[in-house]
Amino acid sequence: MKKVLLCFSLLLPVSGLAATNFTRPGGTADITEVGAGYIALFTCSAHFIMGRTVDDIMQIELVDLLPFNPPKPKVDEQRQLVRATDLQGRQAVAVFRKTMGCTLLPPNWREADAGNLPYVQFADAPDVSNMFFPNGNQVDLNPTSPKQLAVLEKAFNSDAYGAGTVTLSTLVVKDGKLVGERYKPGFGIHQGYRTWSTAKSITTSLIGIAVRDGILNIEDSANIPEWQYFDDPRQKITLTHLLHMSSGLYSTGADTGAIYFGGQDVVSAITTTPLEVEPNTRWKYANADTLLLLHALRSTLQDDLRYLRYPYDELFHRIGMYDTRLETDHQGNFIGSSQMYTTARDLARFGLLYLNDGVWDGARILPEGWTEFVVQSAPTLPREDGKQGYGAQFWLLDRLAGVPSGTYTTAGNKGQFVTIIPSHNMVVVRTGVDPNGKFWAQDKFISDVIEAFD
Repeated sequence: MKKVLLCFSLLLPVSGLAATNFTRPGGTADITEVGAGYIALFTCSAHFIMGRTVDDIMQIELVDLLPFNPPKPKVDEQRQLVRATDLQGRQAVAVFRKTMGCTLLPPNWREADAGNLPYVQFADAPDVSNMFFPNGNQVDLNPTSPKQLAVLEKAFNSDAYGAGTVTLSTLVVKDGKLVGERYKPGFGIHQGYRTWSTAKSITTSLIGIAVRDGILNIEDSANIPEWQYFDDPRQKITLTHLLHMSSGLYSTGADTGAIYFGGQDVVSAITTTPLEVEPNTRWKYANADTLLLLHALRSTLQDDLRYLRYPYDELFHRIGMYDTRLETDHQGNFIGSSQMYTTARDLARFGLLYLNDGVWDGARILPEGWTEFVVQSAPTLPREDGKQGYGAQFWLLDRLAGVPSGTYTTAGNKGQFVTIIPSHNMVVVRTGVDPNGKFWAQDKFISDVIEAFD
């Protein structure tokens, strides 16, 4: 898994840098330029979606900034927004909407422009407190053996699966039942964290649903309006190429800081880069490939309201993921390569959907064969023993020591994992806030969980 290492020199005073509107190919931005946006967005999402306090957010979500003593972000409860400033004086504002999560305002917008942000109305989530997991939140975790308890607790030992790692939650589902669950203080069944690139696996699921309904065909050229002129060579890029991270487009990989934390719109970033190599001849982990999938979906639907409702109507609310928010840019484009807030239980529900071949309560959510397709190795990344592979926006773990055949996983920066283990009818969730440069050994954790819970 490619990791995003954020260097927080952004908080050191630098002269002569003024706030600008980002219109950069690929959405590339030096992290020194988007520090205020990072602070504002993380604080907004964690506070308004997950109900966490600013003091806790500073200690957990923004922990990498603490050595630089960043200014404390200001939460406006009445207007439901967060203002942040870095030590260079750059300012950023992130605005919350109940059904949409948080969005950064672009630098040329005023707070009064927040009313122009996209918004859709949903019915309130049903009361599922008296229903058993996975459809509800009732669970029976007893009896749990000492060996099982020990594995769950071991995950919170900062040296057990990677020195310096910090676990927020661990959750084990076996034979459809929640059999193990632990949280770091301050987190719980309704208090979660950003998925980072685990969102990519959810994006591929939305594409699968569109395939199920005949809206998209993954062998077709990606429907990107900005490329439909003359004989643009990018028209050769298919949805399958994008799913396999094999577009051949120029990119700086996981560097999309201008989109994530600078307020650049998705479309101007992802549609303005040229081909470097022919499609399907190179594997390169790239956020833009995932974002292009969603742009193609929006362009094909040709209905912005349907697009904004699509993840919720077609996936989240159908499988009980009521605590999940997929956030957008200011133009209503989902930032589905990273920018999603959710909970460990909602992630477990997502994993169960794949474990159950895309079927939920007898209803087919994903098309037949989709769960097999996502674990087919990308042709441009040959498999090697001892190394992870890549399928269609999922990582393949079954060539790692101690990991059963057929095991695959989502993977997000700072340690967000939803691992599906078909051979043991098991889903394992781990979320974390691993500091920059600290990496969680999911393969070792999976091996220990199987031994304890199987």
